[in-house]
Amino acid sequence: MALQLSSKNQARITELLEHGDYPDADTVVERALELLSERERFVELKAMIAAGVEQVAQGKVVEFTPERRQALWQAAIDQAEQEQDARS
Repeated sequence: MALQLSSKNQARITELLEHGDYPDADTVVERALELLSERERFVELKAMIAAGVEQVAQGKVVEFTPERRQALWQAAIDQAEQEQDARS
């Protein structure tokens, strides 16, 4: 795939290559795409946190006790075993 880059972006890539930060233009683009994915994940996490804060504000919380932890752990084990059995 050929990309058409603005002169500004071409100059930035050239600058990064000349500075020795990256071995080639493909690596620069690869890193930029990785950072874009990380940013998208950050936005998703930020939205989840906001939803959690809203739930707390509305009193929609459950106390996390050792008993609840054990129940969640057991539920996860049970689900994993069921999935394993379904694959067999």
